[in-house]
Amino acid sequence: MRNPFHYFQIRHKLFAIFVLSNVLVIVSMWQVFQWSFDRGFVSYTAERDTEFVEQMSTRSANLYLYYNNWDFLIDESRQEVLWKKTQLQNMRDLIPPPETPNLDLIYPSKYYRIRFLLFDENQKTIIGHGQFKKVKTEPVIVHDKIVGYVGLKSVRELVQDQTLRFVRQQGEAFLLISAFMLTIAALLTWPLAQWLSTPICSMRRATRKLSAGEFDTRLKVKGHDEISDLGRDLNNLAKTLDKTRQARKRWVADTAHELRTPVAILRGEIEAIQDGIIKVTPDSLNSLLQETIHIGRMIDDLNQLSMHDMGSLNYHMEPANIDEVLKDTVQSMTRTFNDANITLELEIDKKAKYELMADTDRLFQLFSNLMNNSLKYTDAPGSLNISISKTSDVIVIRFEDSSPGVSEEDKDRIFEQFYRVENSRNRATGGRGLGLAICNQIIEGHNGSMSAYHSPQGGLGIKINLPLNQQD
Repeated sequence: MRNPFHYFQIRHKLFAIFVLSNVLVIVSMWQVFQWSFDRGFVSYTAERDTEFVEQMSTRSANLYLYYNNWDFLIDESRQEVLWKKTQLQNMRDLIPPPETPNLDLIYPSKYYRIRFLLFDENQKTIIGHGQFKKVKTEPVIVHDKIVGYVGLKSVRELVQDQTLRFVRQQGEAFLLISAFMLTIAALLTWPLAQWLSTPICSMRRATRKLSAGEFDTRLKVKGHDEISDLGRDLNNLAKTLDKTRQARKRWVADTAHELRTPVAILRGEIEAIQDGIIKVTPDSLNSLLQETIHIGRMIDDLNQLSMHDMGSLNYHMEPANIDEVLKDTVQSMTRTFNDANITLELEIDKKAKYELMADTDRLFQLFSNLMNNSLKYTDAPGSLNISISKTSDVIVIRFEDSSPGVSEEDKDRIFEQFYRVENSRNRATGGRGLGLAICNQIIEGHNGSMSAYHSPQGGLGIKINLPLNQQD
C-alpha cells in the first residue's frame, strides 16, 4: 500500500514538516519543564529536610534530657489529634488549638507538624504514621545512647494533590500559549514553504521542457545554496543538450555532404559509361574503384567512431613496447614520405624503457593516422619530427611538422569530426576530417590525452600523454 504522503506536493510536505517540528519542540519543552520542575522541587525540599531533621534531633535530645522519656511529646501529640477531631465534628465552632510548647519547640515551623515522626530506640512509631525505612530520620542521642529517632514524611505524600493541581494549571496555560504560537508559526510557515518550493517547481517545468526538446530553456538562478547550485547544473545540462543537438545536426549534415560527393561522382561516371560518353577501360574502372574505396573507408571510420561512442569498441590490452610500435610505423611510412619529399625523423632515448599495457594495433593505427595527416597537409619540401620521452608517470610522444601551420581557432577544433582546416570543403587533399577524431578516441581508450600546439618548425604539433602502469 502506497504512503499517501507521496501524493503531496513539496510545499505541502515542507509545511507539514515545519508544523510537526514545532509540535515536537513544544512537547519536548513541556516534558523538560515537568522534569526540571519536579527534579528541582524535590531536590530543594530534600536539602531543607536534611537540615531541619538535624535541628529537630538536637532539640528533641535536649527535651528528652529534661523529661527523661517521650511521654511529654506523646501527650501533646494526642491533644492535637483530639483537637483536630473535635474541629471536624464542630466546624462552625471556633475551638482554639491546644497548647503544645514542647512540640512547638521541636518544629522548625507549623508546616512541619503534619510531617513530624517520632520513633523509639527500636524504630517503632511513637508519633505520626510512617515506615522507618521510607522516611528521612536522624537519631536522638542522649549520653552517647540512642533514645529514639525523629523524622519527616516525604513531601510528595503531602503535596501530591496540590502539585498535580498546580502542574495541571501550568499545563493548561502552557498549552494555550503553545496553540497560539503554533498558529502563528503555521501562518508564517505556509508562505515560507511556498517560497522554498518555487525554484523547485521552476526546475520541474524546465525539466519537462527539456524532455520535450526545448533545449534553449534556461532558469534565472539567484543565491549560492544547494537549490541554486541545482538550478545552475540544470542550465549547464540544457547547454550540453543544446550543443549535442547542434553537433548531431552538424554531424548528420557533414556525413551527408561527405558521402554525397563520392556518390555523385560514381553516379556521374556510371551514367557517362551508360550513355557511351566514357568507354569502359581499366582507367575508368579504376576511378570507380577509388571512389568506392573512399566511401568504404569513410563508412569504416564512421563505424569506428560510433562504436567508441557506444563503448563497444574493444581494446586488446597487453604488455607492449611503445617505441617498437613507433619504429614499425615509421619504417612502414618512410618510403611514402620520401616520395613526397618530406623528411621523416624519429628521436628515441635508447636508455629508457617504454613499456605499458596497450593495444598495439590501435597504436599503430594512431601513429599512421598522425603521419598521414602531416603527409597530406605539409608543404614539400618539408619535415616531420617524431620524439618519444618518458617521465615518472607518463610516456610523452610528439609529432611536429613544418609549415603550413594552423590558426589558434583551428588548433582547438582539429579533433572534431569532419573538421578540416580548409575554409571550403574541397577534397583536394583527400582528407575526410575523421582521422584526428579517431586518434583522439584511441588515446581516450588508453586513458591518455592528446593536444595540439604550434610546432617550432612552423607547422602543427601534436602531443600525446600515455599513463604508465603502476609496475613500471
